[in-house]
Amino acid sequence: MVLLWLIYLALGLIFAVSLRRPFGALVEARRQHSNLRREMRSLTSGEASVPLEHLSPTLARIVEETCMLRIALAEPLQAVRAWHAADSSRILASVDVGDGSDLDRCDELDPALVNARRAVWDWCSAVERLPMADQHVLEGLGLSTGIARGLLAERNALQRTSRTPKKELDRIEHQLHPLVASLDRFEAALVNATRTGLYR
Repeated sequence: MVLLWLIYLALGLIFAVSLRRPFGALVEARRQHSNLRREMRSLTSGEASVPLEHLSPTLARIVEETCMLRIALAEPLQAVRAWHAADSSRILASVDVGDGSDLDRCDELDPALVNARRAVWDWCSAVERLPMADQHVLEGLGLSTGIARGLLAERNALQRTSRTPKKELDRIEHQLHPLVASLDRFEAALVNATRTGLYR
């Protein structure tokens, strides 16, 4: 009888662990979405606003969307760094029992990469749909979606291709750092431009 209860207990534990990863992925995706919504609210608050009166309404919106994209891109970087940090522990790196280690970190990284890829695509589409007058402004400032489009065209862009944390950390940082830097320049150029220089 005791042996039977032990078997039931073991089966229950296995079932609970098997459910933890998909539920964990949903919880992580919800957390990432919550972080993004919080940052979006701060963008629309008076404290976070920057003077954009010199821009057309559509370009002012693009500045906000560029900032939101930079925030979204921080999520996969945080997730892959957390995975790599967990892997540095010999115990956590060899166990996958729902403790946030090893493949459980993939459940955090994968949705973050999916969200980031979608956000980059949406940003490129928004910029490329701007009216012609705004397109001329961007051209005059030397701004484009080139780096973002180039990343999206790469094979396995913003996708996990292995279960090796160090490899994924290096690859994702190599993909995202140039893009984040280009977004910084894009946003700064529009914020710091003058109306006289933009609409001559």
